Amino acid sequence: MKNKFILFFSIFLISCSIKKDDIIYDGTMSFWTKDVSEIELVMSYVMNTEDYRKLKRLDGSEKIIFLDDYWKTIDPDISTDKNELFDELSNRVLESKDLFSGIDGGLLSDRARIYIMYGPPSDEFKTSSYTNNNIEILVWKYKSGYEFNFIIDSFGRYKLINN
Repeated sequence: MKNKFILFFSIFLISCSIKKDDIIYDGTMSFWTKDVSEIELVMSYVMNTEDYRKLKRLDGSEKIIFLDDYWKTIDPDISTDKNELFDELSNRVLESKDLFSGIDGGLLSDRARIYIMYGPPSDEFKTSSYTNNNIEILVWKYKSGYEFNFIIDSFGRYKLINN
């Protein structure tokens, strides 16, 4: 028993000490963070699959160059200094970090992902599901016709139940 504990504890210490190198963003865009892994998470919500796969395959400085080029490519008005799409994304990310931090999981939460992708809902209300033991459902409706329903899980986080 003592040997198993020592082995387990040794493995635990080794696994805690191994940390992947964090990449710091130092490109030309003014992202809401310098943490490339956080930027990648958000980009997974808004990029098409092909572009996101390209980003994930790159290393360090290649990722930074790719992100800078990506945002230049999709700038809706190149005659201005601002990139309106990038500014909108940054605003939504900052709002999401504020609105959904804590128990809901921050940027990893379903509500943050939907908020980042579609913006704030035009209508938000709670209702009950009579087919599911009267569970309360949070409904987000958008003028575009999209509707997203969330339930509170046993940990107090809102989980998307349709998409």
